[in-house]
Amino acid sequence: MFELVADALPLAVVASTPLLLAVEGELVVQRSGIINLGIEGMMLVSAMTAVLAAQLTKSVAIGFLGGVGGALLVAALFGAFAIAMRADQIVTGTAINLLALGVTSFVYQELQQGAIFVQSVPRMHGDFVLPLAWVVFPIALALVLWNTSFGLRLRACGENPTAVPHVARYRWSALAIEAFLAGLGGAYLSLGLSSGFAENMTAGRGFIALSIVIFGRWKLKGALLGTAIFGLAAALQYALQAASYGLPFHLLLAIPYVVTLLILCGVAGRVRAPESLGVR
Repeated sequence: MFELVADALPLAVVASTPLLLAVEGELVVQRSGIINLGIEGMMLVSAMTAVLAAQLTKSVAIGFLGGVGGALLVAALFGAFAIAMRADQIVTGTAINLLALGVTSFVYQELQQGAIFVQSVPRMHGDFVLPLAWVVFPIALALVLWNTSFGLRLRACGENPTAVPHVARYRWSALAIEAFLAGLGGAYLSLGLSSGFAENMTAGRGFIALSIVIFGRWKLKGALLGTAIFGLAAALQYALQAASYGLPFHLLLAIPYVVTLLILCGVAGRVRAPESLGVR
């Protein structure tokens, strides 16, 4: 069993990369005082727009740009309600998830007869997203959030927004950072891990990202650890499937989510969220 898990670890690390990007983005935006439940819809839309852009241009690079662009559109919609209109963030995020699921499913069904979703997407030559997600972005975000005046003011928006001028400006900036990271995650999911787009292909990664941010106590080291634990659970799932122990397939698929839920239940009562998180 140990050898099976060890063999599955590289695949688990790659498979959890879109989740890590979503976690990093959600951590930044929650540090500014916003709960964005719509990150699931953001990743789903970016996965579709990445495929559309890549197929139309036959370029993986433009596909990633299309994924980021799709995530930015969703972020703009969320920000218009949650930041500009000061609507309830939980309700807004939930509505965006439902809207994203409906729109992507409709577009997928309408275009399924064409060549866009039937043919495989252009292949990536080298995996540049993996080192960015696991090394470059965590270091860069840590330096920005905890070693710059911009990061100090952004974090203050989540703790005591009355002490910060132009709170909306910093929250829009945090939302843009999240859109960039989640857009990369969604694009990587459809262009790097899959051969195209499928309905609801994010499979709850946005919600898992929310739980990992809590588990990591809104710090990047904790976010990396939480995502690594999810990756280990995924490796166990792959190992059990390869071992053919006769366990039901759908039960094996649930292992990473059950592990995440158990960890979250164990730490949720012992963490302190940003004081103004979710406050309009």
